[in-house]
Amino acid sequence: METKGTTKRAEREAHQARMAAIHAESMAVVASGSCPDCGSGLHRNSSIAGWWQCDRSGSGHFRRDLTGSPCGFQCFTE
Repeated sequence: METKGTTKRAEREAHQARMAAIHAESMAVVASGSCPDCGSGLHRNSSIAGWWQCDRSGSGHFRRDLTGSPCGFQCFTE
C-alpha cells in the first residue's frame, strides 16, 4: 500500500528526472554554440543562473544579432 509520503517522494523523483533530462538537452544545445531554431549564436543571460538565449532574441538594440528575423529560443542549464 502506498502512503501519501511515498507518493510525494515518487512524484519528486519523477520531477527531478524530467528536469535532469531537460537540463542535459539544454547543455547539448549550448555546447553546440548555435540556436537550434535559427542557427544564430547563443549567449548567457546573467539575470538568472543557467539562462541561455538566442543572439536574435529581444527587440531593437537589445538583440546581439540584428540579421534575420527575431528568434525567441531560450533554455536553462541549471
